This record gives sequence, structure tokens and C-alpha cells, in this order.
Amino acid sequence: MTSVLPDRGAGPDMFAPRSPAAGAYGILGLCAEELRARGLEYSAAAVTYREPSTGRHRALASSGYNARVLEFLLDDFVADRNLFGIIREASGVPVFWQDVPRFEQVEMVTDVLRPSGYAEGASVALGFSGREVTGLLHMSFADSSVVDRVREVVAASSAACSRVVGDQVALDRVHLSPREIQVLQLVAKGAGNGEIAEELFVSRRTVATHLENIFVKTGTNSRVQAAVRAAKWGLIES
Repeated sequence: MTSVLPDRGAGPDMFAPRSPAAGAYGILGLCAEELRARGLEYSAAAVTYREPSTGRHRALASSGYNARVLEFLLDDFVADRNLFGIIREASGVPVFWQDVPRFEQVEMVTDVLRPSGYAEGASVALGFSGREVTGLLHMSFADSSVVDRVREVVAASSAACSRVVGDQVALDRVHLSPREIQVLQLVAKGAGNGEIAEELFVSRRTVATHLENIFVKTGTNSRVQAAVRAAKWGLIES
């Protein structure tokens, strides 16, 4: 059966100019629709990313997980060197409980996942920075017999999530100041340096300096490129 999830390598990005978080929620929604079309459903799902400045994993989007399980996925799960190592080595391929020998006997299953109503689940590494996993897709199911029927959908969802996780990581590394975002918003509206200077009560030279900093931080070399990049990250509206 052909997946209804978008091919993010072709055609316009259906999630732009939404923020990475909005894009992640959109993908989880499309995944839910695809599963329902097959007579299936997930009980919970989450997209997480590794914050560059702290190395901690944060939730980009989450649906169905309670606070305890989400905290477990963000902390204890990534701290488990054996299990997390399996996810890392799988390099973008979904790893289900049944794929890991004796996984159902470990404490995270007996103490956290099963008591929360999950009988099967999958985790996927969404990207890498060196050896560090930059993001994860987690999906949990109440039915342990669904693996063969959902594996394709989880894989397609993870491929779609990789882009938004990359966008979020890139956004975290940019660190645009509030004033630089204001300048970008005005640039996106077509304002010239003089108009921006008048609007913000600064000199033209100050505007030019802000633009130079924006180009460096966003990895762009023109006003149009910077505005497009910022719109993609959800910093400004298109």
C-alpha cells in the first residue's frame, strides 16, 4: 500500500513556513491518518531533538504520552547506553521492542511502558551530528501484533521528521536576537534599510550591521535567502 505521508525530497515543503514544532505535529497527524486508513492506530507518539547548547533531549512534539513516560523518554531512555546504542547503530531504521532480544524483560518496559498501556513500540534515530543522535521518533502501540503492519508507516514518518528536527537544531544554533528578528520581519515585508531604520528608530548603519550578523548566523548571503530561511524556521510569516 502506498503511503500518504509526503515525500520530503520532492515538491514544495508542505510544512513551510510553519515552525519545526508545528511541522512535527503535522507529521504525527498525517501518520495517524495513514494508520487509520489501514485500520490501525498508535497510542502515543513523540518527536524529540537534542538541544545543541545543553546536550539534553527536548520534546518537539508529543501526542498521548503522559508526563512520566515523556520524561523517561527524554532522560532515562537516552541515558541507557545499551538500548540507545542499538537505536544509534540502526541509523534511521525503526527499532521495535521485538527487534531487541529480551527487551520486554527490562525495567523500562515492566515499570514504565507496560503499566502505561503499551504492548509494543518503536524508536528511530532521526539524524546525527558526529556520533550524537540529533533527534528521535518514538511511537507506542496497545497491540503487540501490529509490528509488520506499521513498520512501513513508522519508517515513512521518521523520514519526514528528520527534516523538522534538523530545522530545530539549526534554529537553536542560530540565536538571533529579538532585534535581529524584528529586522528580518521587516525585510520579509520588503522594507529597505532606510524604512527599517525609521521603523526601529536606529541608524542605517545599525540596520546594515544587523543584516551582516543575520547573514552570518543564518548561513545566507542575501536578504531574500535570510527571509526564506527564517520563514522556514517559523520566525516570521511568509
